[in-house]
Amino acid sequence: MSAPNNIWSKISRVLFIVKYTTVDDLKSFRDAIKSAGLNIHDCTVLAIVKTKKEKNVLTEQYNVVFISEQEFNLFGILKNDQAKNIASRSYDMILYSSDVSRKIFRLLNKTKKKISVGINCKGSEQRVNIKTEGDTPSHLINFTKQTLEKII
Repeated sequence: MSAPNNIWSKISRVLFIVKYTTVDDLKSFRDAIKSAGLNIHDCTVLAIVKTKKEKNVLTEQYNVVFISEQEFNLFGILKNDQAKNIASRSYDMILYSSDVSRKIFRLLNKTKKKISVGINCKGSEQRVNIKTEGDTPSHLINFTKQTLEKII
């Protein structure tokens, strides 16, 4: 029997864009990534925090990079080496779980990716936009997986 031939079956390296709320929510996202059958070592979470000050007090976590819109200078140049590094990699998918500022979107739009998916995003910058009622990390990732498994 051959492997399924859908978009999800071809995805392994994923960049998840999330609004930072709590450390527990980040752990929930990491658990949801694993339960969706993705290798956490191939995935990165870009957590958007409100202020640079808030970002500076957060403790580092494996495969999580924090970014604040305040880290862009007047000319739109990012002063966050970790975020620059993940934006320079290539991914099978970038999953936006919320809308992002224009500065952050421009940074991520240059990132090499096979597909970009927005879930519950108001903007239409992503190639695939899906809507769901649930908002837990597990629901968002599994809903995206189920939707992409239907697309060949």
